[in-house]
Amino acid sequence: PGPVPPDEARNVTLLGALAAPSLEMVWEMEEVSRRARTDALTGLANRRAFDEQIEQQLAHADRFGHAVSLILADVDHFKVVNDSWGHETGDVVLKSIAQTLSAGVRTVDVCARFGGEEIAIILPQTALVGAVELADRLRAAVGANRIWAAGNEIPVTISCGVACYPDGALTKEALFAGADKAWYEAKSAGRNCVRSAAPKPTGTAR
Repeated sequence: PGPVPPDEARNVTLLGALAAPSLEMVWEMEEVSRRARTDALTGLANRRAFDEQIEQQLAHADRFGHAVSLILADVDHFKVVNDSWGHETGDVVLKSIAQTLSAGVRTVDVCARFGGEEIAIILPQTALVGAVELADRLRAAVGANRIWAAGNEIPVTISCGVACYPDGALTKEALFAGADKAWYEAKSAGRNCVRSAAPKPTGTAR
């Protein structure tokens, strides 16, 4: 409650000086690790971080009997966006979609740029029905978001494929294959929609 004696103040200052370099080193290491797992353009997790997380979540699902769902989302006609307005506009579109998707998922979910204009979302402890509902909300949110770039409003939609482990796929490979096949079905159905893999356990995609 009283003033700090000079001797104690000197000790605290000395401890602070000794601790500062170590704390700065830890912060720098954490920052390097974060950047190594983050996509530079969108700020989402990158493919490396995604691969680590999917392995961990599937192992957790096996241990505790939880479901894990996967959403594969792809920007519809993204090549047209790049060809019509340029790659800088395409980057603006990807950033905007990434922000919309990130805002629409839980903190425990993993939203990653899987490659190009494709974004993958891991949903721990989420059954297929809940994953499909979320994918449709995300699809609607992206479609309703007005994206402006270089003075132009860019109309953008996404198509989503959804699969669930183990209710629909019994391996990581089958989970990806199921979501990918469902994504192609969404594209074939006219885009701007959601399709899901068969909700029954199989070792391979249906």
